[in-house]
Amino acid sequence: MSDDSQEMDCREVLAEVYFYLDSECAQARQEIIKQHLAECSPCLAQYGIEQDVRALVHRCCSKDAAPAEVKARLRAKLAEFDFEK
Repeated sequence: MSDDSQEMDCREVLAEVYFYLDSECAQARQEIIKQHLAECSPCLAQYGIEQDVRALVHRCCSKDAAPAEVKARLRAKLAEFDFEK
């Protein structure tokens, strides 16, 4: 995606990709993210990586539930990550 508004959309989508993967965002937001992923190959590639990471974590840790505090810290750190590098 090339213009600045589209670039912002990419950052937003990638910042919320874990919420999308876990179905933790509103249905309307899920549809927006789904449509963006269908139209944006760089985001779709990043989504695929995130999906693989999530599957690996699930396989390794599916019996252990992370405390809410750990989840919140992880989400905060992920929000700070620059996915465009």
